[in-house]
Amino acid sequence: LIQDFSTIITRGDKIGIIGPNGCGKTTLLNLLLGYLAPHAGTVRHGTNLAIRYYDQLREQIDESKTVWENVLPNGDTVTINGNSKHIIPYLQDFLFTPDRAKTPVTHLSGGERNRLLLARLFTQPANLLVLDEPTNDLDAETLELLEELLVNFQGTLLLISHDRTFLNNVVTSTLVFEG
Repeated sequence: LIQDFSTIITRGDKIGIIGPNGCGKTTLLNLLLGYLAPHAGTVRHGTNLAIRYYDQLREQIDESKTVWENVLPNGDTVTINGNSKHIIPYLQDFLFTPDRAKTPVTHLSGGERNRLLLARLFTQPANLLVLDEPTNDLDAETLELLEELLVNFQGTLLLISHDRTFLNNVVTSTLVFEG
């Protein structure tokens, strides 16, 4: 899928990855993250990487828990960019009402599951965010919130999306698959 490819990704880069479905975008992410080994060549990482990965398959959600428990297993306060915030107002930023925060994940729609993953993602310290199709099933308000969070993110970002406007507003460079 990927041949004769060489790049250097430095701290603070915000890179969009675009191309048709099935061309190897997620495979590239998996190679870069070390989940797959390249058949040839090498992938070298910097030191002290704190990676947070948003998976388009939503495999990081625990179906047996509530929205609140998925975002914050213990306690009631999250820390975002060094600022403490009670879990309920934080979840309201992602359009979960106080009642919905206690809802089992099995009762969530696809869009709500996406919002849950995003809410959880930003509670964990990271200097590398890897997002694979985060805009799928998002409403305009959540899309705007995600855009703001990513623009203000101080680390490195690798972002797969088919939403060109979103990419143009967030990333500083692109890798284009022409598959």
